[in-house]
Amino acid sequence: MQIYLARNSVQAGPYTLTELNNMLATDQVELTDLMWHEGMEQWRQVGEMTHGQYNYNPNAQPNQPQRRLTVAELYGQQPTDANHASSSPASSPFGTGAAQPKSTTANQAQYSKLQSTQTLTLANVGSRIAAVIIDQILAVLCMLPILSGLNFDFEQLQQAATDTVLITQLAESIPQHLALMSTVLILALFATQIFMLIRRGQSIGKLILGIRILDIQSKQVPSVTNIILMRTILTNVAYNIPTIGVVILIVDFVMMVSNKQRMSLHDKIAKTIVVKATPNQLKDKS
Repeated sequence: MQIYLARNSVQAGPYTLTELNNMLATDQVELTDLMWHEGMEQWRQVGEMTHGQYNYNPNAQPNQPQRRLTVAELYGQQPTDANHASSSPASSPFGTGAAQPKSTTANQAQYSKLQSTQTLTLANVGSRIAAVIIDQILAVLCMLPILSGLNFDFEQLQQAATDTVLITQLAESIPQHLALMSTVLILALFATQIFMLIRRGQSIGKLILGIRILDIQSKQVPSVTNIILMRTILTNVAYNIPTIGVVILIVDFVMMVSNKQRMSLHDKIAKTIVVKATPNQLKDKS
């Protein structure tokens, strides 16, 4: 049996029955999550399928409520059609106008919501890395005027990384118009990236790759605090800390490839996920 789970419109699986019960026992799966497997007509809450227990037995039979007897039946008389119909609310066929059970109605509402927002497809690791590379290439291109003023002497630039005096000398040797050109390009790129992240949840690289950053709860573009401060600024500052930055980068990558939602360390901190971009994710940003 292959069992699929869904939470906050994000689908995961398939899992075996043993895996599902282990996750239920360790609180990794909640009773309010949705589940589906072959033989089910639609997605239902886990708690509905387990009858409120933290163990799923697909062969278990739910307790059937006893039908309420009429007074006539109680005294051995045959009930009239009217009495029988009124005493047996479950006898009306589904879809004839009779009220559906509350649990079924609520579940169908959840299922409709899940279908209307579409099950999100997580961005693969390759596209996320490629998007970062594109953004970095754009940043390097903005530095081309300055690099040309230094005759693309990368060896000298590497030496200057630890020598403040040499950095000052190199900066003074760059023609002013080339330094100004790079400054304008860098500011323009920075402003564009910030604007796109706030409005679309995408950098230029992510836009090209067709992926987007979303808040893990609302499934919409995250707040400015989460996407800019927590996810962008703090992440880049952490990456540039000598030695520690490399460790953080490695931890970030390992976490991204090892968990089912592909959440890196900065995703966990900012409470975000990266998914394939679709128009409905921007409905509140139009």
